[in-house]
Amino acid sequence: MGSGIYSLGTGAMFAAQAMLDTTAHNISNVNTPGYSRQRVELATEDGLFTGAGFFGRGVRLTTVSRATNEVLTKEANNNTAASSADATRLNKLTQLEKALPLGEAGLGYSATQFLNAFVDVSNQPLDMSARQVVLARAQEWVSRVHTADQQLTQLQNGVVSDLTLNVAQVNNLSQQIAEVNQSIATFKGSGHTPNDLLDRRDKMVNDLNKLVQVKTVEADDGSLSVFLGGGQLLVLSNKAQTLSVVRDPVDSSLGRVALQTPNASNPSLPNNRILDASQLTGGAIKGLLSFQDVDLAATRQDLEAFVSQFAAAVDGAQVAGRTMTGSVGSPIFAGGPYSASTIAVSLTDPAGIAAAEGPPSPFSASDNTNARNMLGLRDQSIITLDNLPPSSLTDAYSQMIGNLGVLVQNGRTAAGISSTLENNSKQMLSGETGVNLDEEASRLIQFQQSYQAAAKVLQVAQTVFDTLLNLSR
Repeated sequence: MGSGIYSLGTGAMFAAQAMLDTTAHNISNVNTPGYSRQRVELATEDGLFTGAGFFGRGVRLTTVSRATNEVLTKEANNNTAASSADATRLNKLTQLEKALPLGEAGLGYSATQFLNAFVDVSNQPLDMSARQVVLARAQEWVSRVHTADQQLTQLQNGVVSDLTLNVAQVNNLSQQIAEVNQSIATFKGSGHTPNDLLDRRDKMVNDLNKLVQVKTVEADDGSLSVFLGGGQLLVLSNKAQTLSVVRDPVDSSLGRVALQTPNASNPSLPNNRILDASQLTGGAIKGLLSFQDVDLAATRQDLEAFVSQFAAAVDGAQVAGRTMTGSVGSPIFAGGPYSASTIAVSLTDPAGIAAAEGPPSPFSASDNTNARNMLGLRDQSIITLDNLPPSSLTDAYSQMIGNLGVLVQNGRTAAGISSTLENNSKQMLSGETGVNLDEEASRLIQFQQSYQAAAKVLQVAQTVFDTLLNLSR
């Protein structure tokens, strides 16, 4: 009788102690990112059969489980990947917006001011100062073009730099997941789950989704295989693949994500297989590539079209006239085919501005026919963007700004929606797996009382045992 009650009381105390320890562990990690609530699983010991029936033998600990929800976890990871991609793209779009300013700081205003300078030339064709203003305005416009081009180039360089940093983090996380896989697999035969290791791995997978969207498949040994969104294997058991950033084979200014593969002829220099964009479906890397390949490319295309067509129209009018000396005009701009990065003002002599009408008309140094023609470019439809009908200088630049504004607004809307979805899914997951301090506090009191009651059982057992000893004397 004494040994039975001792055993019952001791088992109850161990169970209460385990529940107190686990509750304290939960409370300690309430602010730990990725932590999942744990609980002690108890079971009744099999009864002891006697002639008078089955007598209970108390409680036993089966395991310590963690709160988890695979569906909500995958949903949270997917929404994290989408939100990270949209937020990264929006950040770059906000920077891009500054490359094409509005108002007097914009390229459209500068180009208009350049053409407006022909007003004075047409009024006074022989005035060298008026002609000098034209060249100064041309140089001002070219300087602004170069500034815009440099800002786009800096943004592109920033994309490649960010890609390199993010890919390095992906490689680091992949390697860590592979190492944790190894540790988890070693406990597979114990019949119990290493909860804190599983939490750590889930946190790594979530962090990985912030960089690039992945899918996971759990193996029989508890290890997790990780695949990129498009199906490319990233982690298998305790082995991790390595990604790298390489230059685009067609346009060396662009960055591409590649998978390193063994090089039999030179193991120290692995081959790089560029991954198709469809294999990178989310995360910051997807946002960077989308910005590079779509947003920045479209803006660059608009800028190049605006610059080349405006310069071509001006030089076309310039070479159709005659200078102060009667010779046919030479181009004002150099760098043809005109490019935002190479365009320059090649005409340095104000007398070389072709204000007079060209051949076969009679020449007169005071003729302003061609100066008026060049001024007329201001209101003519000389620029075609996005395969739309030609438009005037002002309208074309407004169209460029409008195109960029649409991209920014779409990016902002997408980022807002995906951020809301991410927050909602994380809240739902936290509601299922997170620690609620109020609940843990009530359990702490409950388990404390259980411990005290179990201690009382032992106290009673001691009293009974002492009584039996006294009777035998």
